[in-house]
Amino acid sequence: MQSKHRMIIITDTFVGMPGGSERHLYNFCRGASGLFQIDAFQLEPDGNPMLDDGQFPEQPNIRLHSRPIGKLYGLRGFLLFSELFFKIIFNRIDIVVSYHEKADVYNYLLKCIFRRRIVSISSRRDMGFKLTGRLKTIIQRITPSFDALTCPSESIRDLVINEYNADPQRVFVIKNGVELEKYSSITPHEITALKQQLQIPTHGQVLAIIGCLKPVKGHKFLLEGFRQFLNSSDADWTLIMLGEGELQAELQAQAEAAGIANRVIFPGYQYNVHQWLQVTDVVISASLSEGLSNALIEACAAGCPVIATRVGGNPEIVIDGYNGLLVSPENPQDICAALLTLNQDTIIRMGQKAREMANHEYSNTAMVNNLESFYRKQLNMHQ
Repeated sequence: MQSKHRMIIITDTFVGMPGGSERHLYNFCRGASGLFQIDAFQLEPDGNPMLDDGQFPEQPNIRLHSRPIGKLYGLRGFLLFSELFFKIIFNRIDIVVSYHEKADVYNYLLKCIFRRRIVSISSRRDMGFKLTGRLKTIIQRITPSFDALTCPSESIRDLVINEYNADPQRVFVIKNGVELEKYSSITPHEITALKQQLQIPTHGQVLAIIGCLKPVKGHKFLLEGFRQFLNSSDADWTLIMLGEGELQAELQAQAEAAGIANRVIFPGYQYNVHQWLQVTDVVISASLSEGLSNALIEACAAGCPVIATRVGGNPEIVIDGYNGLLVSPENPQDICAALLTLNQDTIIRMGQKAREMANHEYSNTAMVNNLESFYRKQLNMHQ
């Protein structure tokens, strides 16, 4: 019988929805095997909006802990570091995995103390759009000290090597995964019924964007591109902006001023994204920066063709002309042009290719197996 590996996960955010790293951690925890005993420490100041502290649902080997420290220094930061220190000693922790900057600093400091007693791994989830000034300098200095780094895309791997001085032999790509079984096709009758349930117009076609309403997601450029598209075509489309965030009022005002408010729906954050995708014809991402978007993987799993900006890991998911279209960031004209090229046959063909790609490359089972195999390999290398 194999012994359990004892792991600490530290994340600046939380395990859950809606963001990419939160969803990735949630999917990993749902699928993790009993070979790993995991304590996940969540540094999100507002706490976890989705899951209570304690045992992760149906996973007795995983426990969640909210530690809203705010800043690294100060009493809360010191108490958290002390808690992690003693947990490593008394619980015989084998491996520490960190997500984002604060977590990386804790991981680095623990590595400085325990050295080869633990394996330290940093999970890099984005293209570093938040990293500037002193924080970027700190991350550049500590990155080479980790035993290994994981990334969901080749673009992030290249960034970590070229800008953060990581040893290429220590940086590994492990793709995100989604629960494919949630995204099965439904009949036209079921689509109509679900549209009525979700209060979406039952006529015409649906374009959806999934993500927090914040500047980096590029919603304002999408709205302008959608306005141009409606003015250039007599097609009957509705745009759904799934998500919530600081820009909601501003984006609603933009849609109103553009005269397209009756064509744009803001349903807020939704837990049942898979159902919204089942009634969506095309998914779009207007992001200015992206690591490897879970939302686009979910779109492919649902059989939706994708229009995405040519940034970060997007071209690794969207092959231009095959399962979707690539456009330039901050470019409403490109968005309009892409929408104008679509017809029903193109949408069906690209959607089929998108589903095939998701089934082949992005299952949650494959992601969990790959991560666990990787962790075991790192542990064996450092024994």
